Amino acid sequence: MRYLRLDYETRGTAELSGKNSVGLYNYVNHPETQPLMLAYKLPDAEDVRLWQMHISPMPKELGEALLEAADRTSDLYATAFNSPFERYFTQFHYGITIHPSKWIDSQVGARYLAMPASLEDVCVVLGLPKHLRKDKRGEELIDLFCLPKTRKKKEGGGTYFNDWNSHPSEWEEFCNYCRQDVVAEEEVARRIGILQALPLPPFEQRLWVFDQIVNDRGMPVDVDFVQKSLRLATRAKEERAEELNALTGLENANSTTQLLPWVQARGYEFNTLRKETVEAVLKDPDAKITEECRAVLQGRREASSTSYTKLAAILRQVCFDGRLRNQFIFMGSSRCGRWAGNAVQLHNMARPNAMFERRNNLEDARKLIYAEDYEGLKARFAEKGKPGNVLLIIKNVIRTVFVAPEVA
Repeated sequence: MRYLRLDYETRGTAELSGKNSVGLYNYVNHPETQPLMLAYKLPDAEDVRLWQMHISPMPKELGEALLEAADRTSDLYATAFNSPFERYFTQFHYGITIHPSKWIDSQVGARYLAMPASLEDVCVVLGLPKHLRKDKRGEELIDLFCLPKTRKKKEGGGTYFNDWNSHPSEWEEFCNYCRQDVVAEEEVARRIGILQALPLPPFEQRLWVFDQIVNDRGMPVDVDFVQKSLRLATRAKEERAEELNALTGLENANSTTQLLPWVQARGYEFNTLRKETVEAVLKDPDAKITEECRAVLQGRREASSTSYTKLAAILRQVCFDGRLRNQFIFMGSSRCGRWAGNAVQLHNMARPNAMFERRNNLEDARKLIYAEDYEGLKARFAEKGKPGNVLLIIKNVIRTVFVAPEVA
């Protein structure tokens, strides 16, 4: 194999990581996302070269190499650490589609060897000398150039980005940082290769390519149903909080510091309101808590359900075509080699209870959610004279947010 090594640096207002992440696909395709530079090393070249997009169009040598890598019959492969980032930018910003089977990903090779997913950490694990490691100043430079800054109100407000004009000396450091990433990635790949983990063994490589195709394709989401479910769940959450405040007389019964003394005064013997402890108390027939305390603890347990928060995560991550992408991480649990979940965490979607395994109940719930009939849901699923729990209903139908595409 011959290798074309790539590493982009980009900027954008959409969040790529963290609790408000929109996901890689949405970040790359966001109108305010912009590639800043690309460090690359051509096969058999001695040096790492840098293309700065604000200075020139794509170098001819780079364009030719990318097109050759895109040729499924060529022996030239593109390679990167966490390759979907480079693959998506090359495809969606420069119109060159390199199939996953033509990529070699050193991050996956590291995971295959039970190493971390961070390039910096892998460099440490492999014992790379300082001149071959990832530059530790990278985080500061990324914060300086890749993340939006906010102007003060007296300066007109809004956001802006620092760049080569505002910070010329730091920009030069940023360029060197980008080049150094390719240096580090190449040495990591070389050492992982010696350990026979890059390329991956043929079966694992085929499995990873399949994983990339599945993540690229995504799953169709009933976005309208998700939006309505979230509105109903939010209303139910607020209603239950108001009920608990009224029952306890507290300003915020959801506050542990406020509620704990209240329940302790009514027979609760523990110094924590952890979910497991509360459930054990509620199941214990000998627990000496008042009925009032039991009702509040049960209400708090119901109100604390977080399954509906997946709905908000789906809406953040769903793509413009209604598909949810990149939710599976190949060997994300590197110690045992299994997949891990990303963002929405599809592997722990709530399972429906027996009531919602019956088709008529499931269909009725979906119809009422589509109609946003809050009171109708409570009436239809009332039990023992008590109104139906809307949060619990939504938890039981949450798996139905995914819909099979129509086949012509």
